[in-house]
Amino acid sequence: MKTPEAQIFAPPRRRGVLVQGLAALGFTIAALALYWQAARLPVGQTFLLYLLAAVALSLPVPFLLYGLYALRRAEYRVDRNRLALQWGWRLEEIPMNQVLWARPAAALDAPLPLPRWRWPGKITGRRRLPDGTEAEFMAAEAPFVVVATETRWFVLSPAEPEALTRAIQRAAEAVSLEKITARSQSPAHWLQTIWRDPLAKGLLLTAWLLTVAMLVGVNLAASGSALPGLGHATPAALNQAVWLAITAWMLQGMNLGLGLFAYPSPRRRPLAYLVWLGGALAAVGFLLSAWQVLGGKG
Repeated sequence: MKTPEAQIFAPPRRRGVLVQGLAALGFTIAALALYWQAARLPVGQTFLLYLLAAVALSLPVPFLLYGLYALRRAEYRVDRNRLALQWGWRLEEIPMNQVLWARPAAALDAPLPLPRWRWPGKITGRRRLPDGTEAEFMAAEAPFVVVATETRWFVLSPAEPEALTRAIQRAAEAVSLEKITARSQSPAHWLQTIWRDPLAKGLLLTAWLLTVAMLVGVNLAASGSALPGLGHATPAALNQAVWLAITAWMLQGMNLGLGLFAYPSPRRRPLAYLVWLGGALAAVGFLLSAWQVLGGKG
């Protein structure tokens, strides 16, 4: 898409969306199947093995979903003043007078070392080149375009490599009358912003502290420890309490993720607060339910 002010280029998305979407779906189905098997077992060693396997298969899912989200948002924007690179929550705005050159990676003297953790649709991260230059990847798949600046190289993967290269070269040769300040924003920026936001921090801490307290209490009860205010729990009650704790933990993970996707947008930020408020209230409800199931004495 082109406008009189800027040209916007996107990475190829089809292969990355397909691979990451199918992988996330596969891991999710496998994890749910193991959770279902564990739900049919009494609390014990076999139950724990199924549970740990399900948790292990669940771990890649958030990274794959973020990879999908980042790929859908990815774009490279060129105007006569700046080069703006967006990849998920990663944003880099480079004044055009700091761009030294742009060329295909195939034209370099030596092959680029790729990030160690990568898959189709997500070739991101930083690598140090043999000459000491730092290269940051914001790419989906080859072929790559390399943009050199005064501080580092950026490795991009536009669907139209030649068009992006020409656009950057023309913009770098033009005379800009506007003074532009470089801007760099990483995913950690949003985590720091949330931590400095009293409402967001309060809701999240409430939800997670109550959930952790519930997990610790249920584990102690399942191990046979006597807890103040609790009666003797039957095996069936312990099983129910364990599943309440697992469900609460998974719900808080989804709740955190949904809020994180909404929070960066000022327009959607109230939705993030609403989601995290729901998580805090749900944590209270799960804790009280587990207390009752274990024979809590009010």
